[in-house]
Amino acid sequence: MHAKNTTRWLTLAVISISGGISFDLAYLRYIYQIPMAKFMGFSNTEIGVIMSTFGITAILLYAPGGIISDKFSHRKVMSGAMIATGLLGMIMATYPPLWAMLLIQVAFAITTILLLWAVSIKAASLLGTREEQGKIMGWMEGLRGVGVMGLALFTVWVFSRFHPDDPNSLKAVILIYSGTYIALGIACWFLVSDGFAQSGDEAQSAFSLQHALRVLKMPTTWYCSMIIFGVYTLYAILSYSTNYLSEIYGMSLVAASYMGIIINKVFRAICGPMGGMLTSYSRWRSPTRVIQVFAFVSFTTLILLWLVTRQPVSLVLAIGLILLMAFTCYASRGLYFACIGEVNTPKQILGTTIGICSVIGFLPDVFVYPIIGHWQDTLPPALAYRNMWMMGATASVVVLVFTALLMGQIKRVAAATALAKGV
Repeated sequence: MHAKNTTRWLTLAVISISGGISFDLAYLRYIYQIPMAKFMGFSNTEIGVIMSTFGITAILLYAPGGIISDKFSHRKVMSGAMIATGLLGMIMATYPPLWAMLLIQVAFAITTILLLWAVSIKAASLLGTREEQGKIMGWMEGLRGVGVMGLALFTVWVFSRFHPDDPNSLKAVILIYSGTYIALGIACWFLVSDGFAQSGDEAQSAFSLQHALRVLKMPTTWYCSMIIFGVYTLYAILSYSTNYLSEIYGMSLVAASYMGIIINKVFRAICGPMGGMLTSYSRWRSPTRVIQVFAFVSFTTLILLWLVTRQPVSLVLAIGLILLMAFTCYASRGLYFACIGEVNTPKQILGTTIGICSVIGFLPDVFVYPIIGHWQDTLPPALAYRNMWMMGATASVVVLVFTALLMGQIKRVAAATALAKGV
């Protein structure tokens, strides 16, 4: 019995880490934008286009990925996807031209979004009973963050061992990720189950056109989608914070890379669970309310960043503001799908609702990167980053507006439920 439980948690670790780090090469710009421009020969605008190519393709693949998770062997799909992602990374390490990088990003979207996103979540879910789902999903998010953080710290350390002008530094980072993907793909083959068993409830919740139309008619779908949209815009903007510290405050490339690890990896591992604790132990029991409070803090922080960028005087202040923004952003990311359940979305359309909200909510992947890249290439640095912070402030307002609308809907549902019980 003990051996079986150990295997279950080892399987969860492999699934979680695979699902977490599989995106890191597609999002290599988050930590290594300057080296990508320097060694791969891309402009900031081209790097933005590379990122948006992945985002556009991903948007098209979220819903089909859910169908794949219901129809095909989890073991075969996850193993094949991780190994294929590793092989694509090896091609990426040759520093291909722009057209080839765009094709690689499309392929990354297929292996990570179509084949891994929904499959990894469902494979993890099947490891626990109905009563264990909260524990399983909580540990999955934590293990994802730990895996991403550990590998990122190691690759940055390897990167720092090279001379700043040595093009092999970035190549080594890419190859380490590629080898790790292939090793995890092999581990998935031996540990992950096929996952074919379906209950009647699961079969009924499979994607259908009728479900999609029903979901699209619900105003709460759009409220939740726009909350995710606003938070995800902040998440995309946050990825430029290392460039900001380097270009505006003169932070060294290695130091900025380590800041990127803290912001994009360490905070990811700890802030989501902390946001969940706030919904459990604070007076803000509602995930929607907690996100609303975080959006107000983000708005204030972004306005302050907009002001200090005009006359940068304190690196410590800039780092403090960015870390505060990172906390609110990652804590909100850990909560925004909980909003869907908070409005009592029927279980038979819950999966479809999550899929549609993902399509709408992750649209910032399509436009944020090329816009900011264009600003970086055509405007003075201070003006480019002031525009970026203002975009973030606008996204915070979007979150504030739609959390208010959703809270109103939640109160109306609660009042109707209380009245029905009273009757």
